[in-house]
Amino acid sequence: MELYLCEKPSQAKDLAAVMGVTKRGEGCLHDGNNRTITWAYGHLLEMFMPEDYDERYKSWSLDTLPIAPESWKQKVRESSFKQYRVIESLLKKASTVFIATDFDREGEAIARSLMDRVRYSGPVKRICLTALDESSIRKALSNIRDGKDTMPLYYAALARQRADWLIGMNVSRLYTVLARQVGFDQTLHVGRVITPTVALVCQRDNEIENFKPSPFWTLTVGVSVQNGQFKAHWISPEECSDDQGRCINKAYAEQVAAQVKGMQAVISKSETKAGKESAPLPFDLTSLQQYASKRWGYTAQQVLDATQSLYETHKATTYPRTDCRYLPESQRQEIPDILQALILSDQSVSGLVAGADSNRTSRAFNDKKVTAHHAIVPTPAKTNISAMSEVEFNLYDAIRRFYIAQFYSAFEFNRTDIEVKSGNHLFTATGKVPVKQGWKVLFNSDNESSPVGDDEQDEPAVEQDTLPSMNQGEPALIRSSTLEDKMTRPPAHFTEASLLSAMENIARFVTEQKFRQILKDTAGLGTPATRAGIIQGAVEKGYFKRQKKLLTATEKAHALVAVLPPAIKSPGMTAAWEQELEKIATGSGNMTLFMRQISQWICTLVEQLKGNATGLTQENGPLATAFSGAKPPVHDCFTCGGMMKRIRGSKGFFWGCQNDACKKTFRDSRGKPLDPDKANTPPKNAPKCPECDSPMLKRKGKPKDGKKASSFWGCSNYPDCKGTKPVKPKRKQATE
Repeated sequence: MELYLCEKPSQAKDLAAVMGVTKRGEGCLHDGNNRTITWAYGHLLEMFMPEDYDERYKSWSLDTLPIAPESWKQKVRESSFKQYRVIESLLKKASTVFIATDFDREGEAIARSLMDRVRYSGPVKRICLTALDESSIRKALSNIRDGKDTMPLYYAALARQRADWLIGMNVSRLYTVLARQVGFDQTLHVGRVITPTVALVCQRDNEIENFKPSPFWTLTVGVSVQNGQFKAHWISPEECSDDQGRCINKAYAEQVAAQVKGMQAVISKSETKAGKESAPLPFDLTSLQQYASKRWGYTAQQVLDATQSLYETHKATTYPRTDCRYLPESQRQEIPDILQALILSDQSVSGLVAGADSNRTSRAFNDKKVTAHHAIVPTPAKTNISAMSEVEFNLYDAIRRFYIAQFYSAFEFNRTDIEVKSGNHLFTATGKVPVKQGWKVLFNSDNESSPVGDDEQDEPAVEQDTLPSMNQGEPALIRSSTLEDKMTRPPAHFTEASLLSAMENIARFVTEQKFRQILKDTAGLGTPATRAGIIQGAVEKGYFKRQKKLLTATEKAHALVAVLPPAIKSPGMTAAWEQELEKIATGSGNMTLFMRQISQWICTLVEQLKGNATGLTQENGPLATAFSGAKPPVHDCFTCGGMMKRIRGSKGFFWGCQNDACKKTFRDSRGKPLDPDKANTPPKNAPKCPECDSPMLKRKGKPKDGKKASSFWGCSNYPDCKGTKPVKPKRKQATE
């Protein structure tokens, strides 16, 4: 029997439709002959927790550290046991296994870990799925690879899981126990990627808090020439400027402002050059998350969830968890089909597609720059946009526009650089005049046509759309001068977009030269697939606060970062690890050697910290000092008025009354307890119940088939009335 092992039920359903496998079995689909398709629900297996290895690890104690399993073990997730039994039975009957999970480290690990557990030893083939529309699946089925080619991906995934486990279980337990000794009773989560990310935000917050503004002065002059007038910016001489070229000598700036007004001048430079700007490349996950954060304020996790739905549910876009913004040359043949599918899916973009030239050469098609997954682009499948939520549609619209832009001409403009000299004083101006809009017509209503990183903090040069015609050597008159006193500004707080950019380009924030180059050569801090979860995890673990679009570190985060050794919180460590993991993934590294080195390093570090535990926790010691201001938030109980604490349960946070006579619990709402009286108040726009005409409340259903719980409207008179209504998805219409 040929067994096809997919990552999720939806993936199996799509594969089965293309292969003509239609008969349903228990946890599988089959053709009644020789082919069976089954599925996991992501990771069906999970790593043993310390207490699974030995009961003495149930108690968090310094005496039981370090923990380093000699033989690594996994167990079946309780919620997935039934499906595991199905897969186990099928693997024992299989003559050949076709791995059809997501084509990356984690996808490989999902399939291989199941095969290892069942001790499957037969032939293995790899189906490299990049999209789930019919055309892409057929293409993948016609190019099946030998399983041995992708085995290194599994080794890299195992190495990553086990190394992260060693850090998390040992260092988290160590610092949680030590913090409890100084009166801080929350769990401290330490991880290879989350901790350097938290340290990055703490560092930025400290820079802002400790920033001391200093004054500088700018001088703008109005210049008259024969054909008109324009404004120019004074270039302060080096001896009067800071390292950013800003004038810091007030007296001199005032002198120049008074001196040049009404003076004769000359155009010492007038140079106009034609310029071109190519269309922005298609998105990878990180650039899409940045774009969506800036344009709509979406979180990285929202974008990941929505693009996963566009990929799995709607078949509208290709695999989202990619770090590549390029496309393989072979995809050129799909251009006409994709453009046609865009029109069939949404007639409103027919005009935009009509302006595209599918024969145009785009820099996006470059085999040398394509990694394991190519850029996120539309599929050649007709999709039902009316079924998309507002978030899904907005992201789909951005993805398709960036794809269509590849087949438009460049944006063309004339850039003019002017220098004005008056005595010894130099002024500059720049003009930029569009000549041909090209691809920018796709973004006429869009203020941001391409993703950007951190917000600029430098003072902008004086730039005008148009400048009057003038020639080098032409006389001029400085008719006015305006001196402004300004103050330097601290760096901006991180937003989700700028933090994603910082994680991707973490080398900019690393001082150790040996690690900077490694980080430039690797994926940065985390991967596109994990960054959203890292940021969201930092919020849920109490390390970050969201303040509208801003992310700031909590007192808990600052306290932890203050006491951790540099090796744990520096991006340098994860840089070195990522380099080794990449070697393992490509077959040039050794997983066993890597794990031996990591285990030795962690054990040595933990022993050293245990040896210094007394010094760390003594009165006025590092931990007592750091955690003195990091006490967890408390609120009064709505029932008895006693003290409530925020507690993390198996299904998320909740608040629990600490009064033994009460012990009531309440739902958590953005870090605060939810008053049950307010929780049952219907919103103003609530629909009426179809059964009793009462206002309705939005509720969440139970998750099914491994999918997230969906929302629905439920009657506020429940349980007396059990009327329900579906929540209609919202979306925006595309505009040309």
